[in-house]
Amino acid sequence: MGFLRLTLSKCWTSGRVARELAPRARVLLISRGLVASTPLKTSSPRVSRFPSARGSRGYSTKQGANDGRSNSPVASIITASAITVAVGVYLYKQGLEPTKMDALKVAPTSANTSKGDVTTHAISLAPVRSNDATEPSLPKVLERLDDDTVDISKLPREDAILTTAPEVPPPITRDYPVLLQVPLETTTKVTQLTSQYKYEQWTFNNTVPGPFIRARVGDIVELTLTNRDAAGNPHNIDCHAFTGPGGGAAVTTAEENETKTARFKLLYPGLYVYHCAAAPVPVHIANGMYGLMYVQPTEDLPSVDREYYVMQSEFYHEPPEVDDDGRPSDTVEFSYPNGLREEPNIVAFNGSESALTRDHPLKALVGESVRIFFGNAGPNLTSSFHVIGSHFRNVYRDGDVLSPPGRCIQSVGVPAGAATIVDLKMAVPETYTLVDHAIFRLDKGAVGFLNVSGKPRDDIYSSAQPPRPCVGCKLHA
Repeated sequence: MGFLRLTLSKCWTSGRVARELAPRARVLLISRGLVASTPLKTSSPRVSRFPSARGSRGYSTKQGANDGRSNSPVASIITASAITVAVGVYLYKQGLEPTKMDALKVAPTSANTSKGDVTTHAISLAPVRSNDATEPSLPKVLERLDDDTVDISKLPREDAILTTAPEVPPPITRDYPVLLQVPLETTTKVTQLTSQYKYEQWTFNNTVPGPFIRARVGDIVELTLTNRDAAGNPHNIDCHAFTGPGGGAAVTTAEENETKTARFKLLYPGLYVYHCAAAPVPVHIANGMYGLMYVQPTEDLPSVDREYYVMQSEFYHEPPEVDDDGRPSDTVEFSYPNGLREEPNIVAFNGSESALTRDHPLKALVGESVRIFFGNAGPNLTSSFHVIGSHFRNVYRDGDVLSPPGRCIQSVGVPAGAATIVDLKMAVPETYTLVDHAIFRLDKGAVGFLNVSGKPRDDIYSSAQPPRPCVGCKLHA
């Protein structure tokens, strides 16, 4: 019992020492049983509790000094543990987080003692409070958005500017919310999916991907969905920017020739995917029913010279049937088994193999800045988006427009159902190639071109020999 009382007494004394020293140096521990050794002189009477005769293992090196049980190695270990517990309890009571403490912030110091030099090392444990002002927080305007009640009847009405990929609507310059009217129609159309095959796509507003929708945080989106699918399939919209059940799917499900209207307040800025979520959901997405909505923050991203809309997706089809003349059909149909196995026949940008190569390559001039709003509809694969020969100066990962962007990034991963924003600066005239760097998908159609024209920059890129692309190369125009 005497040994237990001694241990508890040391624990209490250590906690009292920590409390007295904390206001001056957060927590200052001077204990050879806990820390490394350097010469130190101190005048503090409390330091004399640790005799200079003790060695680095916590017990005395002098003859007969370890007679008592309290000076045994086991007792020293227990004492050290007790001190640690006492300090932890003190930090807990002070509302600090020991798991976030920065150690070794104070250099060794010296002090005098009545018993000579004491070999110790002072360590300052600098706790980080959970309410540290440096931690990121939502802007005040966002914290109020979900609490403020808006009188919709008093909001000005505005028709959304909808664009077809790769075009993007102009930035929104107003500083107030509106009732933003967004009309969408669901249709089907046969498209030249590859140079070899045609395919029936399911669409929003007769395009794959669907139109780019630009809004501002705080807006009320009045979405009107009209189903023009002659095959009789029901359709709806699940927009990742909408807050509420199904992202709007439950209140927008429309049967053939039916129209549904619903309103959604935009609480969070960012770049979001929208898609049809009528059953079976993967079939509707795989057939082309997806797009992007950009919800501008109150202060938009820095302006750039050009903005583009690019979306990656996969297509799954059966082998072509044989026509009456014995030749394989030039039209293929959707394959559910291939989709279930996650084995796409086509991986494409903007809905077809040639959308960003022959049909609508992106364009820019030397010295211009280019922003790409990039989405991945999936429905299965994660994209490793990369632009060969260039770099992403800014990357707003996952469409996050509130956090600082990543800088000087080579490739960015975008999972299915997600989006990102990347900025480039065009320094050298050339054809830059957009790819998914899971590079075998190159042969499945995941290729796009960004054609940059202007004066050469020999100080950046030059050679005595002319360029010579390899035979059959798909990476250059």
